[in-house]
Amino acid sequence: MSQNEVIADRIEEAIGRMFYSFSEYDPKASEYSLYYNPNLYQSWFIEIYFSDIEQLDTVIGNGTCYEIHRFLSNEFDNISELKGVNRSIYFEFGNRPTNDTDYHKRHSELIEKTQRLVESNEKKDIKECHCCGHDFDKHELRGYTNNGTNAPTDGWIICPEENCNCFLTWGANYHGAEN
Repeated sequence: MSQNEVIADRIEEAIGRMFYSFSEYDPKASEYSLYYNPNLYQSWFIEIYFSDIEQLDTVIGNGTCYEIHRFLSNEFDNISELKGVNRSIYFEFGNRPTNDTDYHKRHSELIEKTQRLVESNEKKDIKECHCCGHDFDKHELRGYTNNGTNAPTDGWIICPEENCNCFLTWGANYHGAEN
C-alpha cells in the first residue's frame, strides 16, 4: 500500500468517526469527498456536504461546521500517519461530484480558494473576503468561551450575506484573565 493510500484510509477512518459522533445532530452531514493530486497541489481537501443551502446556512451559523472542523482537525492531529500532512476542510451543500469532469472541476475550485487564502494571509488590510468576495468587514466573528477565559480563543467567521456559505476558522493566543 502506498503512502498516499495509507493517508487516504486514515482520513476516511476519521471521517467515519465524525459521521458517527455527529449522527444525532440535526441537520446532519450527508456525504463527503476527498480530493488529492500531488501534481496539482500539495494538500488534501476534505469536503463535507449537507443536503441543501438552508441546512448549510444553519450549520455554519450555529457552529456545527466549526465543531465538525475541530473534531476532524483533532482526529487528524492524533493519527501518526497524518502528522505534517497538509489538509483543508470545506463545507458545501448538495451532492458530491459523481463523474470525473465534475470531480476535477471541484478540485480545481478548492485549489483556487486555498491559494486565495494563502495570499490573503500575507495582506495586512483585507477589504474583500478571499472566500466569497463580499466585504470582509461585515463578516461575523463567532466563538465559544472555554477554558475559563472571558473571551473566546478560537472560533469561526461567517458572511452575513444571504445564501453565502463562506466559512473560515480563527484562533488566537489570547488566554484572558481568569473569572
